[in-house]
Amino acid sequence: MGDRFRVILQRRAFALLYGALAPVYDRFTEWLFLGEWARWQNSALPPLAGARVVVELGCGTGALAENGGNGRTWLALDASPRMLAVARRRLGPACLIRADTRVMPVRTGSVDAIVATFPGPFIVAPETGRELQRVVKRDGLLVIVLDGELAADGSNRKWRRWALRRFYGRKPGTPPAIRFAGFDGGTEEIQTTHGRATLYIGRAISEATNQDQDQIQRGRFLV
Repeated sequence: MGDRFRVILQRRAFALLYGALAPVYDRFTEWLFLGEWARWQNSALPPLAGARVVVELGCGTGALAENGGNGRTWLALDASPRMLAVARRRLGPACLIRADTRVMPVRTGSVDAIVATFPGPFIVAPETGRELQRVVKRDGLLVIVLDGELAADGSNRKWRRWALRRFYGRKPGTPPAIRFAGFDGGTEEIQTTHGRATLYIGRAISEATNQDQDQIQRGRFLV
């Protein structure tokens, strides 16, 4: 599969999944990845232990918020109205925000952690990077599930692993190093039942400003 054709196919597939096919997104990923998708997604939760205020970028259908949001403030952002409609049926409207990650409606220095699972290219946009640094507290966390791959055990997983490598243009080997400005961290692999997830975990190294600290302490997080 040529790179140009692959990119076109990916864009069209993702546009459908995040748009018209949003209501069946969870069932589709459950079928395609044989149950591993949810495990890869949930691998982001253990590093978030202790974070009282979390912002999730690209919350999709709200699955991670449902599993990780209990007992803390979880602000779930997504740009897709169809995805948010699905998430609203699951979670209710309180923590869901339609927003562009390049201009987050979140107060400066107000969140303990930022999380994203399988994000699109927006995650490496310079504007998003500046917003990540702005909204997180000093020493706050950035946790991103970058990738997941099925293990080659069982015929179903073998052929789907092969097909997914073709679709994504993925080559076997060590995942490339990735860095985010303002954060000190790196990637690590987490083994799941029938596969592995690649996570980036970083801690903010830039000083958070003291702007709006009164509002932050009173529990006001949105602009």
